[in-house]
Amino acid sequence: MGRHKLHKPRTPRGEGGQPTEWFGTAFHSVRGMQHLDVRRSGNGILITSSPAEIDGAPASWQLRLRNDDGGQGLNEMGAAMKAGRGHVYSVSEEPGATTVLAFLPNHPAEGVGTLARVRTSEGPDGDDVVFERSAERPMGLWAEAGENLLRIVPQLGPDAPADGVGDCLPCPGCYRPVYDSSSSHTLIGATPFPVVGLCRLCADGSTLRSLRQADGVPVDPEQLVVLETVAAAMA
Repeated sequence: MGRHKLHKPRTPRGEGGQPTEWFGTAFHSVRGMQHLDVRRSGNGILITSSPAEIDGAPASWQLRLRNDDGGQGLNEMGAAMKAGRGHVYSVSEEPGATTVLAFLPNHPAEGVGTLARVRTSEGPDGDDVVFERSAERPMGLWAEAGENLLRIVPQLGPDAPADGVGDCLPCPGCYRPVYDSSSSHTLIGATPFPVVGLCRLCADGSTLRSLRQADGVPVDPEQLVVLETVAAAMA
């Protein structure tokens, strides 16, 4: 399954010093950089897993969890992720099929947890189980995500900004999702070509340093060109 190392960035804070978003990265010896982003999205929480699997193919998964019960469901989800225990967040049923959104600790390997949307439908040969969307991350990263989710929930309520799922662009250095509310950077003139939309950690060289410390983590050649170009411009 490979090995993981974690990067623990600072938590951006909003007015009053309360966190409004958090992100973390795991460095996997086979799958490369795996990002997890948790942020307030109107009266709800947006969890972005990049990369994830959608219908079996790699993609970025934006999951918005609505706050329809005064934060109870979100708090239960955050507490389960923080404690590393399994939790079913929601169940929806239709004729012949059931779809479940759940957090699955130590699945399929010890030390790795999965956030998944699973659809079970009745078939002629028994139930057909399909993981429509799934994201595997180290349990330590899920625990941090759950802890920060719990810190964001008290800021939610009917008076929260009515934001939907925000647009994001991948940072060219690490493919981390960069939202409008996230700090991003552009290098023009200091590099042979403009580098636009860098996340803070790639812009200040932290990503490249972490990759070198992790040793052996596979990196997309295009990402490496961007990171090394930024490092040369900062030298």
